[in-house]
Amino acid sequence: MPRRLLATAAICIGCAATAANAGGAGPGAGVQQGWDGLANGAVRYVAVPAAGSTALEVIRRQDGRVLKFMALKGTWGIPVVAFDGTADGLMTDGRTLLLGEPTTGPALRKQSTFVLVDVKKMKMVRKLRLPGHQVFDALSPDGRYLYFIEYVSAEDFNRYRVRAYDLHAGRLLARPVTDKRESETAMQGSPISRVTSQDGTWAYTLYGGSDKTFIHALDTMHAGAVCIDLPWKSQPKRLFDFRIRRAGDGRLVVRGPRGRTLAVVDQSSLHVVSAVRDP
Repeated sequence: MPRRLLATAAICIGCAATAANAGGAGPGAGVQQGWDGLANGAVRYVAVPAAGSTALEVIRRQDGRVLKFMALKGTWGIPVVAFDGTADGLMTDGRTLLLGEPTTGPALRKQSTFVLVDVKKMKMVRKLRLPGHQVFDALSPDGRYLYFIEYVSAEDFNRYRVRAYDLHAGRLLARPVTDKRESETAMQGSPISRVTSQDGTWAYTLYGGSDKTFIHALDTMHAGAVCIDLPWKSQPKRLFDFRIRRAGDGRLVVRGPRGRTLAVVDQSSLHVVSAVRDP
């Protein structure tokens, strides 16, 4: 069978297989194998599972042609940072892609491993081993910081804290990333939807599923955060259908089913401008 057909067959097998643990047994949205992968310009990157390894493929979006691929020992996937399916992990240099491990069961790992791949040379350039159960969350546009969600309770997969990894120093920052107005370092919720600022300096994640619904605004350049509580007394019934988006006038908008506007946040002040009473 020609090489191109073999690669195409691998894509089909991968797509049938899976978004590994997205909404499954473990904490977080997990990683994606197969499906749409991560789009960047004219190509998309797709991780395809194979026997004891993973094929990372660069696929032309126009016609689905596999332009190049490489094999990585072990099981890896494209990070999914929210349950709306938002994929991330490509640095702003356009050539360094982070891959993570899938969660394989209802338990927390004692150590988490990630790999950085040069997608131009199709070569692994670095492996990161972090203590605890960590999943990828965001990155800074200057390439210095990687952010991870560290899950801290095997009994409650909604309980987590945000950690920053300094790529220059090669270590996790000692202190979790928190809203300075809050005394607790751990938060509670599931990542529902994600959008970033146009320059990538802020990552906005809609969280819910616990006792409140809020937007976590992560300052990716300075390892800071602001939690924006939405004024709803109880969890909305169709929370996982909600989406957060940027409006063209400097606002963040939370929309529900059929595009209904549920809440509006000013990006400059990070304050709620308006919200419906019953979402």
